[in-house]
Amino acid sequence: MAVKRTPEQEAVVKNRGGTLLVSAAAGSGKTRVLVERLLDRILYEEKNINEFLIITFTRAAAEELRGRIAGELNEAQAAHPDNAHLRRQSALLYETQISTIHAFCTVLLRQWGHLLDIPSDFTLCEEEEASVLMARTLDQILEERYEDIDPDGDFAQLLDLLTAGRDDSRLVEIVLDVYEKIQSAADPLAWLEKQRRALDLSHLTDAGQTPWGKLLLEDAKATGAYWKEQMETACDLALEDPVLEKAYLPSLKETAQALEHFVTACAQGWDAAAERVVIPFPRLGSSRGVENSSAQEQIKNLRDRCKKAMGKVADRLSSPSASLLEDMALLYPAMRGLFALTADFAKAYDAEKKKRALLDFSDLEHDAIRLLVNDQGQPTDLARQWGQRYAEIMVDEYQDTNQVQNTIFRALSQDGKNLFLVGDVKQSIYRFRLADPTIFLEKYARFLPYEQAEPGQERKILLSQNFRSRREILDAANFVFSNILSPEMGDMEYGEDEALHFGASYYPPRQDCDTEFHLICARQRSGEEDRPVKKLTAEARFVAKRIRTLLDHLGHPEQRLKFVHIGGTNGKGSTAAL
Repeated sequence: MAVKRTPEQEAVVKNRGGTLLVSAAAGSGKTRVLVERLLDRILYEEKNINEFLIITFTRAAAEELRGRIAGELNEAQAAHPDNAHLRRQSALLYETQISTIHAFCTVLLRQWGHLLDIPSDFTLCEEEEASVLMARTLDQILEERYEDIDPDGDFAQLLDLLTAGRDDSRLVEIVLDVYEKIQSAADPLAWLEKQRRALDLSHLTDAGQTPWGKLLLEDAKATGAYWKEQMETACDLALEDPVLEKAYLPSLKETAQALEHFVTACAQGWDAAAERVVIPFPRLGSSRGVENSSAQEQIKNLRDRCKKAMGKVADRLSSPSASLLEDMALLYPAMRGLFALTADFAKAYDAEKKKRALLDFSDLEHDAIRLLVNDQGQPTDLARQWGQRYAEIMVDEYQDTNQVQNTIFRALSQDGKNLFLVGDVKQSIYRFRLADPTIFLEKYARFLPYEQAEPGQERKILLSQNFRSRREILDAANFVFSNILSPEMGDMEYGEDEALHFGASYYPPRQDCDTEFHLICARQRSGEEDRPVKKLTAEARFVAKRIRTLLDHLGHPEQRLKFVHIGGTNGKGSTAAL
């Protein structure tokens, strides 16, 4: 029997007319609605399944999705045995592109790579082979630089900064790291040149005008504003006791006022903030005879924490703009040398791969962009021709997309009107692999709710009901996320729309279970020695011990059900009910 959809799930399946972003919380049935949307278009619009490009994050996910679609097709055929169109879909399923973005790019390049002088029989360069080839290529580049070094040139400045006359292993590590990072840009070398120009600070007069200075000032302003509010809270507490009002209030007011001046100064520039960053904390008066000792302790605690926090801010702003800009100017030739070295390495590495008819994973994406996007950033004729075959481009785990992949999706879409994007930014864990969740967040903030969108307009649907977990688990997760997520921390607010809502009504209410939170110390005592252990090892030992304890107490009614969070190496973890 089919499970009844929620109104939001029904909208995901049925809504048409423009790019659709689905923000699907954990356990909200996103894979189910993706499959049902696909089947709905096949059944009621008579689309063929091979008219859809379906992109998943891993090969395992692609195979699992293909299996689920096959199962749904079989069920649909059983319900409509006379539907010839449905019977045909089973044959078409195995020529349908349900794959990772790299697998898709491989197909594209094998067919059209000759336009870029890429042979159709190119070999995919595996990670180990790529590492060896990169190391060998960079060694050759460095040898050439050493043979023709200019003692006053940028490369010499770079060596002085990073090697100090010793080995160049640190330089090699940094070049390879920079090279890896720039692969998330649609045009890596153009991006590198843009950063080189941004490092020329000769036209600036205030350190707060630099990208780094802006970030530091924003952080300092937020810190000052927070502690200003806390000092005002301390003032309110002092008013609760006549002795505290007389002994503490003048000092607290002076500190709060200084914090207000500092926050204002942060908006005026680095030097203005630096002049105001030393916050006065006048000595507190005698509090003999105080009656509200709780208020007194809270005031002292807030004041001590404020002093410590603002002391750290003062350390960061201790140098004047002129000195900082002078130091940055001295570093500029070395940074210019680093970018030039990285660009030369990138070109030489590409040449070495071309000799061997090799492409690595980033090549697959960047060469696909070269085929699909012209110099003006518009789709090529090939992109429009190739994109016409797709009724819809469906992208799962969209929160883990990067700008390169997003450019490919956009080029293949019909002017951006046939994209179906599913993800959950709270589950974005692949920034270390250059994923950019701000791509998802920008659309989440800009797209209209589906009820308000006009035909052709971009729209969004939120799936916030969780059908996997008990209410206690969701309440605990919402408590944590609502206290830690903000635009500054996590890039998003965590309000009612973003919260996890209980949907698993088949779980009856319970009064005898609680959600547990445990802080695990990744250290181990061995005799007198206190030594660190691997985080995964510490977590595994804790979980095993906790499960053993719960099993030992199964005979006690009050211990019959507990929830234990078990972390996984993928960072997501799972929750077990025992």
